[in-house]
Amino acid sequence: MPARTAIALAAAALMCVPAWAATAIDDPVIFVRGVYAKLASDQNYREPDDIYSPRLSALIALEQKEAGGEVGRLDFDFWVNAQDWQLGDVTVSGEPVEGAKDREIVVAKFRNDDRKEEIHFYFERLSWAGWRLDDVRSFGDDGWTLSLILKYGWDTPKK
Repeated sequence: MPARTAIALAAAALMCVPAWAATAIDDPVIFVRGVYAKLASDQNYREPDDIYSPRLSALIALEQKEAGGEVGRLDFDFWVNAQDWQLGDVTVSGEPVEGAKDREIVVAKFRNDDRKEEIHFYFERLSWAGWRLDDVRSFGDDGWTLSLILKYGWDTPKK
């Protein structure tokens, strides 16, 4: 087979293979608004699993490995701070990080049933991957930080 024919056949075969494309987050505020809109209308919605920074991805993988196929330290949906939800009054806004144009804090405030919630999402822009979620923190009555739960579990004071 001539080299040109082999190259043409290889190129044609590659065009039939679907391209893997990571989730593009052009604007963290718009992305988070979209997640909440989907969560409000679909209890089965799960955010894409390729939106995390390498640090947070590694912590998620560690938690899953140590859970050994069971429910691990993260036993709730961190987007809503609950296992079940009925969302209302959702507002999402962004706060720049002073002196750091490649970091942004996205603040989500909402009502889940009768409980008010405020969750902060910490995004960073990576040169090779765009905006990625690097951590999450709840400012509710039972405040938490996602990275700490993933690695250490719930840090509750002993009485």
